[in-house]
Amino acid sequence: MPKSSFFKLDHIAIGVILGVVIPLAIMQLRLQYFSNLSLVYIIKNPFFSEIVDILKGSVFANLGLFFIFYWLKKDQSARGVILATLLYGAFYLWYIIFI
Repeated sequence: MPKSSFFKLDHIAIGVILGVVIPLAIMQLRLQYFSNLSLVYIIKNPFFSEIVDILKGSVFANLGLFFIFYWLKKDQSARGVILATLLYGAFYLWYIIFI
């Protein structure tokens, strides 16, 4: 893949970075405005699992991001968003099982 594809926003790293950062930003904003808890505090304390269940809906932002990349014909970036969503899924399963 040519190096110029990264600057044209058609690179898997672009999709992974945006796919990870946007849901985290949405979760942080939602916590900041609707509760007095922080994202780190919720991750460290599994007793707030009902809040985590509500906040995992912010991963749906990746669906919109995926379709934006898809409609713009940025297939590699769309694959990166899918990869980031799978990483969130793996983290959530790990969180449920081990914490």
